[in-house]
Amino acid sequence: MKNSLLICLVLLMLSCSSDDNKPKDNTGLIGKWKLTEQYLDPGDGSGDFQYIDSDRVITFLSDGTVEINGQLCFMASEVGDLETGDFLLITDSDTQYDGEIIPNKCSSRSAKVYFDLPVSGNLILWYQCIEACAQKFKKI
Repeated sequence: MKNSLLICLVLLMLSCSSDDNKPKDNTGLIGKWKLTEQYLDPGDGSGDFQYIDSDRVITFLSDGTVEINGQLCFMASEVGDLETGDFLLITDSDTQYDGEIIPNKCSSRSAKVYFDLPVSGNLILWYQCIEACAQKFKKI
């Protein structure tokens, strides 16, 4: 009797699953975000986010598109013409990012900007650079 109870408990524990593979939700992502900090690394891993004064704003729309008032292919803090792209959430649990943006105006369609969903009120965009480079945005 004890053995069958032990077996049942072991089977019950093995059948439990984590919610790590829970589908990601973009509802906190939708809206306007203002650039507040920029990350630059000199190549030795000592980089850090630094405050930046910029009017750069990125908008995530519920139809899966994104708009930004400036360059989207590369990290920039300047404001310019409106650029657009498509975004999608990454459901593969093996990747380190929550989603990706595919800009419409880049010279290469393989150019992507990766992002982490808002944590502690911050959205982080990771650009493809030789050294690590990213921008931190706050929702407005």
